[in-house]
Amino acid sequence: MKIIIEGYQASWVNAFHREEEIIASVLIAFSPAIEHIGSTAISGLCAKPTIDILVGLRDEIQLDKTVAPMIAAGYTYFKKYEPAMPYRRLFAKLRALTDTALPEIIGVHDEFIRGQEFIAAANIHVIAKDTSHWRRHLAFRDFLRAHTDLRDEYAQLKQELSKHEFKDTNEYNRAKDSFIKRVEEQALAWYTGQHKAGEGTQGGGPIG
Repeated sequence: MKIIIEGYQASWVNAFHREEEIIASVLIAFSPAIEHIGSTAISGLCAKPTIDILVGLRDEIQLDKTVAPMIAAGYTYFKKYEPAMPYRRLFAKLRALTDTALPEIIGVHDEFIRGQEFIAAANIHVIAKDTSHWRRHLAFRDFLRAHTDLRDEYAQLKQELSKHEFKDTNEYNRAKDSFIKRVEEQALAWYTGQHKAGEGTQGGGPIG
């Protein structure tokens, strides 16, 4: 399959807010923090037209409690990837490409290839807030927003990869892995520095 990459669309922000409103209502008992992440959250960056959303909970004990309400709200629960990422509960707003009914759960051993029977309009990543995984997602987003040279390098990589055939989106993501890991390391150092600077200026001036 080829990965469809679209030029940046301002409508992606509106799409995020629509899902944000649903998620905030469904998970109101957890007082979640909800962030727009991934390429569709970075102005000027081309992307797959899938909205990535990061949902932060108080702690990991709450993760499994989100499954039933998210399924009830129409999101598909991807249990499939939990053995590799036990700290995350992944959900998706799927759209059918055939007459096949949308699944409620994709199990660990279920066969599933995005782009054949379904596509994802949104991916929702539910994790504990203020963990290393939470910070790395926000750092990557904010770093590319602030560094347009790296944003454009990422865009060029995406456009080049879109010319190739991939087994599925996981294979496509692995093709981007070296870039993401390199930039993520820089982003985390930058993000930490930004937040330390912010803490130092709270309360009317630098501490000390």
